Amino acid sequence: MKCACCGRKKKLLESFENIGKGGSVCVDCSDILYRIHDAVTEKNIEEYKIRKKSIDDMVQKKKATEDFKAWFDTDFIKRNPMPENKDK
Repeated sequence: MKCACCGRKKKLLESFENIGKGGSVCVDCSDILYRIHDAVTEKNIEEYKIRKKSIDDMVQKKKATEDFKAWFDTDFIKRNPMPENKDK
Protein backbone atom coordinates (compact mmCIF):
# COMPACT_ATOMS: atom_id res chain seq x y z
CA MET A 1 0.00 0.00 0.00
CA LYS A 2 1.19 3.51 -0.80
CA CYS A 3 0.20 6.87 0.66
CA ALA A 4 -2.25 8.58 -1.70
CA CYS A 5 -0.66 11.95 -0.90
CA CYS A 6 3.13 11.52 -0.80
CA GLY A 7 3.49 8.08 -2.39
CA ARG A 8 5.48 6.60 0.50
CA LYS A 9 5.15 2.82 0.85
CA LYS A 10 3.54 1.46 4.00
CA LYS A 11 6.03 0.00 6.46
CA LEU A 12 5.50 -3.06 8.61
CA LEU A 13 2.94 -2.34 11.36
CA GLU A 14 2.46 1.26 10.17
CA SER A 15 -1.11 2.48 10.12
CA PHE A 16 -2.63 4.50 7.31
CA GLU A 17 -5.78 6.61 7.60
CA ASN A 18 -8.55 5.93 5.12
CA ILE A 19 -9.88 9.31 3.96
CA GLY A 20 -12.64 7.91 1.78
CA LYS A 21 -12.64 8.72 -1.93
CA GLY A 22 -9.14 10.20 -1.62
CA GLY A 23 -7.57 6.89 -0.64
CA SER A 24 -5.38 6.22 2.39
CA VAL A 25 -2.69 8.52 3.77
CA CYS A 26 0.35 7.97 5.98
CA VAL A 27 0.69 9.44 9.46
CA ASP A 28 2.73 12.42 8.23
CA CYS A 29 0.22 13.43 5.56
CA SER A 30 -2.68 12.84 7.93
CA ASP A 31 -0.97 15.20 10.38
CA ILE A 32 -0.72 17.89 7.68
CA LEU A 33 -4.42 17.54 6.88
CA TYR A 34 -5.33 17.87 10.56
CA ARG A 35 -3.08 20.93 10.87
CA ILE A 36 -4.88 22.57 7.93
CA HIS A 37 -8.19 21.93 9.67
CA ASP A 38 -6.82 23.30 12.96
CA ALA A 39 -5.47 26.41 11.21
CA VAL A 40 -8.94 27.10 9.83
CA THR A 41 -10.49 26.65 13.27
CA GLU A 42 -7.89 28.95 14.87
CA LYS A 43 -7.90 31.36 11.90
CA ASN A 44 -4.12 31.00 11.61
CA ILE A 45 -3.53 32.10 8.02
CA GLU A 46 0.25 31.53 8.01
CA GLU A 47 -0.04 27.93 9.24
CA TYR A 48 -2.80 27.30 6.70
CA LYS A 49 -0.68 28.60 3.80
CA ILE A 50 2.39 26.60 4.86
CA ARG A 51 0.51 23.30 5.26
CA LYS A 52 -1.59 23.74 2.11
CA LYS A 53 1.56 24.54 0.14
CA SER A 54 3.20 21.32 1.33
CA ILE A 55 0.25 19.30 0.01
CA ASP A 56 0.16 21.33 -3.23
CA ASP A 57 3.90 20.66 -3.71
CA MET A 58 3.34 16.89 -3.46
CA VAL A 59 0.52 17.15 -5.99
CA GLN A 60 2.69 19.20 -8.39
CA LYS A 61 5.57 16.73 -8.08
CA LYS A 62 3.07 14.04 -9.11
CA LYS A 63 3.53 12.10 -5.88
CA ALA A 64 -0.19 12.28 -5.07
CA THR A 65 -2.74 10.10 -6.82
CA GLU A 66 -5.41 11.62 -9.05
CA ASP A 67 -8.08 10.47 -6.57
CA PHE A 68 -6.32 12.26 -3.72
CA LYS A 69 -5.87 15.42 -5.79
CA ALA A 70 -9.57 15.48 -6.70
CA TRP A 71 -10.60 14.78 -3.08
CA PHE A 72 -8.29 17.47 -1.70
CA ASP A 73 -9.42 20.18 -4.15
CA THR A 74 -13.14 19.42 -4.34
CA ASP A 75 -13.94 18.05 -0.88
CA PHE A 76 -11.36 18.81 1.80
CA ILE A 77 -10.53 22.43 0.90
CA LYS A 78 -14.20 23.27 0.33
CA ARG A 79 -14.98 21.97 3.83
CA ASN A 80 -11.95 23.78 5.28
CA PRO A 81 -11.71 27.20 3.60
CA MET A 82 -9.70 29.94 5.24
CA PRO A 83 -12.23 32.59 6.26
CA GLU A 84 -11.42 35.92 4.68
CA ASN A 85 -10.98 38.94 6.88
CA LYS A 86 -14.18 40.90 6.15
CA ASP A 87 -13.23 43.87 8.38
CA LYS A 88 -11.17 45.48 5.61
